[in-house]
Amino acid sequence: METAIQRRLEQNDGESSSFTIFRVPAQVRHENRQHYEPRLVSIGPYYRGRDELRAMEQHKWRLLRHFLQRAATVPLSDFMRAMLLLDGCFILEFFFKLNCREPDALCDVGWGLPLLHSDLLLLENQIPFFVVETLFHAFFRGAVAQDMLVALLLLQLRPNGIVFPKLPSSCPAPAPTGKINHLLHLYHEGFVPKPHAPLATAPSRQEGASRRLPLVIPCVTMLREAGVRFVNKRSPRDMFDITFDSNKGVLELPPVAIDQASLPLLVNLVAFEQSRGHTGGAAAAPLTSYTVLLSSLVRTGDDVDELHRAGIVDNMLSNNDDAASGFFQRLGDCSTMNYDDHLFGALFAGVKRYHDASWHRHKARFLRDHCSNPWSVIALGLAVLAFVFSLFNQLVVIHSLIHHNG
Repeated sequence: METAIQRRLEQNDGESSSFTIFRVPAQVRHENRQHYEPRLVSIGPYYRGRDELRAMEQHKWRLLRHFLQRAATVPLSDFMRAMLLLDGCFILEFFFKLNCREPDALCDVGWGLPLLHSDLLLLENQIPFFVVETLFHAFFRGAVAQDMLVALLLLQLRPNGIVFPKLPSSCPAPAPTGKINHLLHLYHEGFVPKPHAPLATAPSRQEGASRRLPLVIPCVTMLREAGVRFVNKRSPRDMFDITFDSNKGVLELPPVAIDQASLPLLVNLVAFEQSRGHTGGAAAAPLTSYTVLLSSLVRTGDDVDELHRAGIVDNMLSNNDDAASGFFQRLGDCSTMNYDDHLFGALFAGVKRYHDASWHRHKARFLRDHCSNPWSVIALGLAVLAFVFSLFNQLVVIHSLIHHNG
């Protein structure tokens, strides 16, 4: 096992293309560091030795001992290899115990499991996936070992239904086909939906700035004043199945459930997408486009309230203002992207055109002022009847005068 890990480390040494565990940029993490730093367990080198995480180290050594009882290994002399062994065995033994429902202090504490899951899916709290693979192969032999490992991890990491749809136990997550760099990468490949919507293409240089995609769109309240209606999309294909009907002014969105615990997962998945650069275009960073869209739509508690009334947002935070500032705007603060190439570029353009058309605003204001309730409709109807009656009387008088003079 030591030889296998050492060989993989030497293969990756000095290859910039294989650098896979990134740090979140300082300007992004400055105001949101609590979403990127582990609270219970450190994995990898970045947070090793922190005082607030030392209590978990004894559990690591205990799970290492349990894992080595399953599969014989050799001691590692180097600190880095020892750290990889310790953290890799901790990850595997932790998921073994979860999968087999073995009694354990870590698995039996209700508040501990969500924190552990959250810490294991932080971008800066990772080790190379090949370390976990090598350790797993020491326990399971044969070509099937890789598939067994991925299936085990995806089973235990499956979403709880808050951010991503909850999969039934009889429906396994699709296994990724490419190389996996770490656990967060595996989660992204297994549970972040692959977008089906057509991607917006950036304008050519010759077309100039007049056709550039808008950087932002108005918030929900401003769009509503322009006549845009927000509708809960029934039976969406996935969370990215968001459409805008420019003829009817209807923006359909799948339901969004928000709680404070899901924010670290989202911002770390977005950070992971951005760490890969622009390789793959919008299709490789769908969550980044999604979070930019949500943070553009929701800026105040009134925006959250409007989406809640439409059945789109299920707010599990204390109030709508907290949802706006503590969730949606923090998502926006953690997202930077290429606005000329993103998943909802065409939707941004369509919504912006609809909002900027003065006819839609005048129509919406008229309907809001005169047709918002039955009494307004009755008053409008009576006013129209009075106008028609007055016009009819005037026509009768004019006709009589013409006939009399004739």
